[in-house]
Amino acid sequence: MISSITAIQRPGRPALHALFIAGLALGLCACVADGRSGVASLQTVETAPAQPRRVTYNCGEDGPIMVEAMRGAVRLVEAEGSSYDLPASPPTQSNRFGEGTMALVVEDGEALWMKAGREPIACTQ
Repeated sequence: MISSITAIQRPGRPALHALFIAGLALGLCACVADGRSGVASLQTVETAPAQPRRVTYNCGEDGPIMVEAMRGAVRLVEAEGSSYDLPASPPTQSNRFGEGTMALVVEDGEALWMKAGREPIACTQ
């Protein structure tokens, strides 16, 4: 005759499993909060090319613009002297800046300067 064996339930075992799973989920969320793993984020920061502090771009008939890099922002000075401080947009960017009706995209020695009410201006170093 076969006897049935009953499993001995240990008190607190389900709570321990739930705590373990919650901790694991929290740890995974912390690693991918920005959509990338922590290692990939670190590598991106370490391999990003350093941008010069001050660069002048030739914008053809519109004249030059001077772009000065600051922490998390740039200062753009147009040929006629108008100056704009543009924060990184989004804040983690190092080549897109803008606020309100103005935006600047800087990449590979080129700059695209956009201002409401006029055509975007393509500029080169």
